[in-house]
Amino acid sequence: MTYRSRKNDDSISGQSAAYFISKDDSLAALLLNHGIKVRDFVLLSFLSDLGPMSVLRLSRIVGIEPRKTLRGLKRLSAANLVLRDPAPTNDKLQSIARLTGRGENIAGRISEQIE
Repeated sequence: MTYRSRKNDDSISGQSAAYFISKDDSLAALLLNHGIKVRDFVLLSFLSDLGPMSVLRLSRIVGIEPRKTLRGLKRLSAANLVLRDPAPTNDKLQSIARLTGRGENIAGRISEQIE
């Protein structure tokens, strides 16, 4: 598999993925084979390990700005890996993020492959 950085994927993680994939069959390649961006893997892995939590809590645990966490969750949601249950106050940061069945399956498969 070859990975070509797209113009809109000039992030550090995107460039790292391109480098590692060109060198070997790395975790980056494995993630991309499952349709997961390297930068979103950390969100998926924390949800897999810790279970459902608010977007704000996930953001704080991971150390990512809340708006970037929301963007990552949106990408994972589009891939049918994560769902966000709305908060009663309609505050996006208080919505609860959780893995879908597919998300749990993929997280488990990735975990098995890297062990």
